[in-house]
Amino acid sequence: MTRTLLTLVCVLAVARLAAGQELKPEDILGQDREITLQQAVELGLEYNLSLQVVRNDPAIAREIVNQAQGLFNPLALGSFNQDHVETPVASSLQSFFGTTGDRTVDDGKRYTAGLTGVLPWGASYASGYSFRQLNSTSGLNSLKPQYSADWTSSLTIPLLRGLYWSGPDLLVRQSDVNQRISDATFQSQLSTGVFAVESAYWALSATRALERATSSAVDTAKDLLEQTKVQYQVGTVSKVLVTQAEANVAVRQSQHIIAVNAAKSAQDALLTVILAPGINDYSNTTVRTEEPMFVPYQVDPEQAVAKARTNRSELLASELEVEQAQIQQSYNWNQTLPFFNVGASYAMDGLSGKQKIPAGTLLPGLPVQGPTSVQDPGPDGIPNTGDDFFTNPVIPLNPQPNFGFGSSAASANDNFFAGDGFHSWGFGATFSYPLGNETARARYIQSKIELRRSKTVMKRTEQSLILEVRSAVRALESSIDLVEAARRSRAASEETLRAEQEKLRLGDSTPHTVQQFQDDLLQAEVTEISALQQYRTAISGLEFAQGTLLESRGISVEKERERGMDQY
Repeated sequence: MTRTLLTLVCVLAVARLAAGQELKPEDILGQDREITLQQAVELGLEYNLSLQVVRNDPAIAREIVNQAQGLFNPLALGSFNQDHVETPVASSLQSFFGTTGDRTVDDGKRYTAGLTGVLPWGASYASGYSFRQLNSTSGLNSLKPQYSADWTSSLTIPLLRGLYWSGPDLLVRQSDVNQRISDATFQSQLSTGVFAVESAYWALSATRALERATSSAVDTAKDLLEQTKVQYQVGTVSKVLVTQAEANVAVRQSQHIIAVNAAKSAQDALLTVILAPGINDYSNTTVRTEEPMFVPYQVDPEQAVAKARTNRSELLASELEVEQAQIQQSYNWNQTLPFFNVGASYAMDGLSGKQKIPAGTLLPGLPVQGPTSVQDPGPDGIPNTGDDFFTNPVIPLNPQPNFGFGSSAASANDNFFAGDGFHSWGFGATFSYPLGNETARARYIQSKIELRRSKTVMKRTEQSLILEVRSAVRALESSIDLVEAARRSRAASEETLRAEQEKLRLGDSTPHTVQQFQDDLLQAEVTEISALQQYRTAISGLEFAQGTLLESRGISVEKERERGMDQY
């Protein structure tokens, strides 16, 4: 079998070298030229519209995989808010701490940035930074301006439902299998397209051979007519035989006209699968082909079945459908479990600003110069009393500018970056489970049924492929026998006709008898042409059935999948 495949590859390679440079549609349309089988296949791969359509499917499937994997990309967040808030003052407590007027005014700006997203196996995370600047007239705020910064991070991990089978995980796995299914489907369609090209090519080759055979039969009938007329003129035959010879010429011409029309139809079919031009482009185009010669090809039914099991992309696609159903079943089983998630968070905070000290407020621990009690005289020399503490407050002479936080905006960040800020952490767990859980259980049972159906479909596909291979083997074996029988019949008809024509020349036969032998020879030629067409098509059919057609023709599935996709 290997030797036979090498023979075919060598024949195709030689034909390709002999063909010269690569053909384009303009080299064929409106021209009269011969093309090889390899050239026809290459044109079909490049210009066949059906293949151009299905070639997009794997590219789309790959982008769907990228789309699913993009669910794990982190989401960057950022925001800015500025606000102005005026609040009526109706509390003596705020007045005690130095609020003046009938309202407090808060002017603030907040900047936030962070990342959030999900990880494979169901984990989710979030981490964000926030910085705020606040200018407040409220006595309850001791810093003006006040700067606060915090960085908070959290992580949540599912331990039951969603572990390894989160929604994004499911989409990634399904899209990956769908891509492989798309690749297998494209390979099957590519093989179908090549087989269609070869079938159309050998059909045209057969009709061209029939066209030549009928043309030769017309010439032979005309020669017989001229010979019969000569015999009639010398009186050796009657006028009736001349009329019969003329009728024979008309029959042969009718057969030739039918053959020419069949060749044109076959040419249109071939042009459609290799170029798909507009109908007007078929005019003035004549495509000539190789002769459908007999190439030895060994047939091994069991080996052909084994190859089909290994190489047929339809079977691979069925196996991937089973894998897809198994993925869905595993996901649905996971969804029957309770929710039990654990999470942890950690935060760092910083605070800074310039101290604002209400008049008369005594700050413990601060060095004070000047009067510090209600018994001491105030700045005006008049002793303070408890009654006028709020109206004539004591002002420390040397108040410190802050409480140790720092007074600048950068100090708020230094608090937690230096490690002397405020640190918080938390840990928790959540549990939930729908009572009954009938929805999840029903989906799980449905997926089990779908998996069983997918396995049955896979077995049916395998059974159909085996039947297809055996049918292809029988068709090839039958065509081999048919070619051998047709060759013997055609050789016998040629010899019989030659002998009868010699007898006619010697006067031992009649033109009518010669015409009958001419009919036999034409029928034998037609049978041989048809047998050779069936044989070459059967070879392509068997290689298609056992999944080796593309490999034997030197066609790369990867290259064809990427053809024309560069612009994307």
